[in-house]
Amino acid sequence: MRKIVCGFVLAAMHFGVAAAELPETHFKVVGGGSHNYTFGAVEKPFWGKTLPEASDGRVTADLTGLAESGLKGPEVIRLMRSGALDIGMGVFAYVSGDDAMFEGIDLPGMAPDIDAAYKIAKAYKPVLDKRMLDRHGIKLLATVAYTAQVFFCREPVNQLSDLKGRKIRTRGRNMADYVSALGANPVTIPFAEVVTALQTGVIDCAVTGIGSGNAAKWYEVANNLYNLPIDWSVGFYGIGIKRWQKLDPAVRALMERQSQTLEDRLWEETKRENEYALACNTGEGECQIHTKANMHAAAPSVQEREELRGIAQNIAKQWGERCGADCVREWNETAGVAAGVTIQ
Repeated sequence: MRKIVCGFVLAAMHFGVAAAELPETHFKVVGGGSHNYTFGAVEKPFWGKTLPEASDGRVTADLTGLAESGLKGPEVIRLMRSGALDIGMGVFAYVSGDDAMFEGIDLPGMAPDIDAAYKIAKAYKPVLDKRMLDRHGIKLLATVAYTAQVFFCREPVNQLSDLKGRKIRTRGRNMADYVSALGANPVTIPFAEVVTALQTGVIDCAVTGIGSGNAAKWYEVANNLYNLPIDWSVGFYGIGIKRWQKLDPAVRALMERQSQTLEDRLWEETKRENEYALACNTGEGECQIHTKANMHAAAPSVQEREELRGIAQNIAKQWGERCGADCVREWNETAGVAAGVTIQ
């Protein structure tokens, strides 16, 4: 018993010394959309409580939602690299204009469920970590996912062919290519403008997270949900390398550990959110987290899923041609192994 007590005392002393050695450090952080469930459930408590507590109050942060920051998303890489932003969260598809390799973490149709999406992201993370550091001056801290990206439509979609000819709001080049392959017309519209665009008929459908769409009350203007997960809107938390290198080594070590905690919590809560989102949107089954609505839902048939697999492989091949041979090789050796797919 004395040994156990001594062990606890020594551990507490060690923690106290370690915390005391940490210099006071403060970060300005721009996170995800404040309307998203994980912003309130994970991001706010992490930056406001978990990180300060882990550092005995010596490492703190101010978190601002993306919309509240006045940013749109695509500029987050450049702002972190220049030092105008300490830590930022972005969606890889939004910043893929800076680098086609970013798209490889979330290729359309590759992950039928969130477990598969996480397996791919985990395998590909070291590739992106090195790429972001070497080419973009960004230290990758954590990956982030949202709920399945599905179709919210004004008119019913009962089968895949019903999407043909419709104007559909998409996010990122790969998603636009995927929607085009379905015979629809992709349209680029900011998230905040989607409700008005659906109301006025500028678009017929819009793709977003099955949970995010509910949180934004899209069910009020689009009463039909087509449950075809295109991707998972995988994103990241990062910090500019100049800011990272100026941090005390003990703070860097703390941030490495705590970033993994943040990543784990984000994926866990998104998985939980995804499990209830369909029930919330349709009003059928157990609805937690979001608002119970009354949407009509349909999903692709087994035969249609075979067609979709072919489309996904073709989109991946097109991405590979843009990204280059070395890019494809690295993807095949990491994400491809996780997905059970080889891009030729």
